[in-house]
Amino acid sequence: MFLSGTRGRGRQDEESRMKWDVFTVLEQVLILLTIGSQIWIAINVILKSQGAEQYVRIMSFSTGFLAFLITRALGVTFADLMLATHASDSPLSILIIGAVFPFLVGVLISEGTIFALRLGMPVPIRMLLMVAAFTLSQAAYTNYIALASQVTTLDRAFIPNLSYAIAVGLWLTFRYRDKSATPDPVGKAK
Repeated sequence: MFLSGTRGRGRQDEESRMKWDVFTVLEQVLILLTIGSQIWIAINVILKSQGAEQYVRIMSFSTGFLAFLITRALGVTFADLMLATHASDSPLSILIIGAVFPFLVGVLISEGTIFALRLGMPVPIRMLLMVAAFTLSQAAYTNYIALASQVTTLDRAFIPNLSYAIAVGLWLTFRYRDKSATPDPVGKAK
C-alpha cells in the first residue's frame, strides 16, 4: 500500500515538472542577458566617477538591493505577485500583473536611465543606480522563484521577466541616442 501511494505521487510530480525545450533555454539566456546588461551599465556608471562620488554611487546601488530585501521580507516582490496571480488562475490577472505591469516598469526604468544619463548630474545618476539594483534584483529573484516553485509551466512563469526585458530592449532601442557616437558608415561608399 505504501509503495502504490508513493508511485502515484511520483507520476504526478513527473507530470507537473516544468519541461525545458530550446525556446525555454533561449528565454532563460535572454532574461539573464538583460539582467547582466543592467549590471554592466551600473558598473560602468560607477567606474566613471571618482573619489567620494564613486563611493556614494556604490552606496546608492547597494541601497537598491537593500530595498529589494525589504520587499522580499514583506512578501511584496514581483515574484510574490506572480505566485499569487498563478494561484488565482485568472487570465486577466496574469495579463495585468504578469505582463502589463512588468512592461510598464521596464519602460519607466529605461526612460529614467536615458534621462539620468543625458543630465549627467550626480543625484539622478544615483537614483538610477538605486532603481536599477532594485529592479535587477527583482528580475533575478522572479527568475529564481519561477524555476524553484514550479507553480506553472516555465513559459508562463517567465512572463513577467520576458515582459520587462522586452520593454527595456524596445525602449532603449528606439529612445537612446549616444551623443558621442558617430553615424554608422554602413552603406556609404568610400
